[in-house]
Amino acid sequence: FHNQNYFNFVHADINRVVIEAMCIVQNHEEIAESATIGFDSIGDTISLDDLKAINDALQGLSVFDQELIDTKLESLDISPGMKLSASSAIFKSSSRLQNLPIFESFQHCYSGKGLKMPMPIVSIINCGKNGPGKNNMSSLAVCPNLGMSYEKSMGTLEAIYKAVEDLVRKKHHNNVCVSPNGAFSVACDKPEQMIEFVKEAISEQEIVPGSDFFFVLDCLASDYHSEVVPGQGSAKKGQTQSNSRHRYDWIEGQLKPTEDLCDFLEGLAENDDIVALVDPLHHEDVEGYEILAKKLGSKCLLFSREKTPHSSTVFKLNTTISHSITELQGLDRPATLMAAANFEEGETMLADLALVSGCGFVMLGGLRGIRGQLYNRV
Repeated sequence: FHNQNYFNFVHADINRVVIEAMCIVQNHEEIAESATIGFDSIGDTISLDDLKAINDALQGLSVFDQELIDTKLESLDISPGMKLSASSAIFKSSSRLQNLPIFESFQHCYSGKGLKMPMPIVSIINCGKNGPGKNNMSSLAVCPNLGMSYEKSMGTLEAIYKAVEDLVRKKHHNNVCVSPNGAFSVACDKPEQMIEFVKEAISEQEIVPGSDFFFVLDCLASDYHSEVVPGQGSAKKGQTQSNSRHRYDWIEGQLKPTEDLCDFLEGLAENDDIVALVDPLHHEDVEGYEILAKKLGSKCLLFSREKTPHSSTVFKLNTTISHSITELQGLDRPATLMAAANFEEGETMLADLALVSGCGFVMLGGLRGIRGQLYNRV
């Protein structure tokens, strides 16, 4: 095949970009594939100049030479979301031309490694710094008992998700606010109230926390983290002043040192069937992660979106397909959590990668729209 690539926007807004790749096959037949990439930050930008730069760099290259295409994309001074969307559209085009399902194309990249079902983690309640209430911890998710099959797991998680939706409707007069990650936006003044809300929602069902399912708390501590000069700050009467420069107000208006947050998370993990914490501390708070790891030991998994000692990795597609696969292969994949972007929409190939990658866990959001389709595709 002699293939050329042409790109154009199908849709773009502040949170996501869709790029369509058109490949000319044997100078007469066209094949088009699109890819949608959600951004993790509204700081990501897109422009027609970026699109022109992609066209200029890739036009005339073979659609089958993914590494060369991605090397060209990585050299461009354009938005990471644009690079990833173009790379993904070309990867899908190549799979289609070879009559391969996406997951088989990923398998070839992994030198024929087998398929492994990850443990699904489904987002249920969303709060966070910009949400309602004083609780600044980001969101609450649920995961099944490790011994369940994927199919049975999803049945249990769907029942919990639906029960929470019903309770939200009941308490808010049928007004349901769903966050970009597919979880329900609920006003909570304390992190514990997210857990209490779920327990109330399933109280009349035969689903038991700590047996049928467990909680995963996505703290996103960087959102409520600040720094002070070590030794400064308020200490309660009779307490020693903290030597940590890190402070957290996980409840709005109550700024406390690392040690207090670690004590709080330890109590929460012991009392409320929590098996994993995501971004429990700022990634630079290495001493805090060491304290937390000692406190929680084997009771609770720790995940971080940034490389941090004493925690496992949260992986997201980034920059290009080739770059993402190279990064994945360097991770301890059974201990890795694969996650979708905050504003993911319209793309299901992440499910194919989750199945092939060997990652132990996958957190794609709530069971709404494209996020529900992602879990089903796995």
